[in-house]
Amino acid sequence: MKKSFLSLGILLGLQFGFAQSIDTNFGSNGTVTHAQKGSFFETTLLPDGKMIFSGNFESTTSKKAVILKLNADGSLDQTFATAGVFTMDLQANNDYFEGFSKVVVQNDGKLFFAYGSQLDNGIDPESLTMNLVRLNANGTPDTTFTNPWSTTTTDIDNAPMDFKVLSSGKYLTYGPNYIMRFNSNGSLDTTYGTNGTRIITFDINELFVSGDNIYIDGHPTNNSSNRTLYKLLNETAGISASNNYVTGRVYQNNSSFYIDSYNFTIHELLKLDSNLAPAAGFGTNGKVSLSTQIYPTQILFQPGGSAILYGSNSSGSQTDHTFTRLNYNGAVNTGFGQGGTFTMTIPNSAGFQSYADNLVHPNGSIYNLFYGNNNTNNIFLKRILLPNEVLAVTDNLKANDKISILENPVGNMLKLSGDLLNGNIYDTSGKIIMSNLKGREHTVSSLPKGIYLINDKDNNGQGITLKFIKK
Repeated sequence: MKKSFLSLGILLGLQFGFAQSIDTNFGSNGTVTHAQKGSFFETTLLPDGKMIFSGNFESTTSKKAVILKLNADGSLDQTFATAGVFTMDLQANNDYFEGFSKVVVQNDGKLFFAYGSQLDNGIDPESLTMNLVRLNANGTPDTTFTNPWSTTTTDIDNAPMDFKVLSSGKYLTYGPNYIMRFNSNGSLDTTYGTNGTRIITFDINELFVSGDNIYIDGHPTNNSSNRTLYKLLNETAGISASNNYVTGRVYQNNSSFYIDSYNFTIHELLKLDSNLAPAAGFGTNGKVSLSTQIYPTQILFQPGGSAILYGSNSSGSQTDHTFTRLNYNGAVNTGFGQGGTFTMTIPNSAGFQSYADNLVHPNGSIYNLFYGNNNTNNIFLKRILLPNEVLAVTDNLKANDKISILENPVGNMLKLSGDLLNGNIYDTSGKIIMSNLKGREHTVSSLPKGIYLINDKDNNGQGITLKFIKK
């Protein structure tokens, strides 16, 4: 197996890129507007770079659940559902709120999510009805989804919170102290737990899936200040690892986890590996201290391992949206913005609400989704151009050494020690150059000379990141 020390030297010195800025060529002077489409509180990036927004539409005369599919230029994807819009309106009574959960993309491109309708007329007891839904990639109903689970309950506080797809093709959802599993056709899997439900002995704050493993952010009942992240080897086995922390929020990036914790005197970001041990090479013992001025409401992740911390602050006639970037090793990237932070200022007169939902796109930008003021059902999309990352110095992350590049630099043929399942090759700007790669040999003769990243997941759902030089 050939390895090139030249590749390490080049990667150490790389500072590619361009200054980050709002993309004024995006839409009309930097903004794409979709009027009277609804409110969209969940975003999903599709493998082809298109985006799914799920939420609802609500007015004095109409309430319905809505999904939008947008192209990378912000326009509606006319090939999806009805001119880019999929709706469900099952309740004629306007006392019902109707909406969709976050959309999960399956390996076959199908879209899985849940529909919910909630009655709140101030007279009858509140009730919630939920149905599982699956669409084909083009937005048409999947007729193989033959027996989707549904339920109606007045115990809204204990209703399912979120839905995940397992590598087996089955689905999980969870509530405050239980996990439920469904078969691939949407029916309740009665072989799981007791009639499809497994009781958990602590309160679940959030559940994550990585391959066949699940991770639970939980705490003892009635003691939310004593938090623990647990690892279960699969959705049926017992706890194999745990990590205690006091407060904060957990974010998942492939098989790694970031815990943003803070109090009045200290603010830290802890990175854990797949076994919930402090991640090697990140800060000191997996932990970095952050400025007490940084209170992220969202953490975004770039393909090369950089983390972008997002927050917003309203003052006077404007809202400042701040993005602070950390390199793969946890150090603040001082070449990003001003001392590591890029600020996008939005005047209140723009009609945007004071927060945004953001996603990092493979085309080397951050998309910012804003909602219109005063329940106008208008949405606004902006795009920030990102400078390139400071790349890690290793060809292959230690946790992912099952697959490596056999010859690096690479000539006309990229040869790997193992098979890619659905890999993508990115250039250093984050743009996808080749996609849906399978197997261990790939012709790359058409690629210009340069440095490229490969992203994929192995059979256990563990993230794989490889870097190679095309000579």
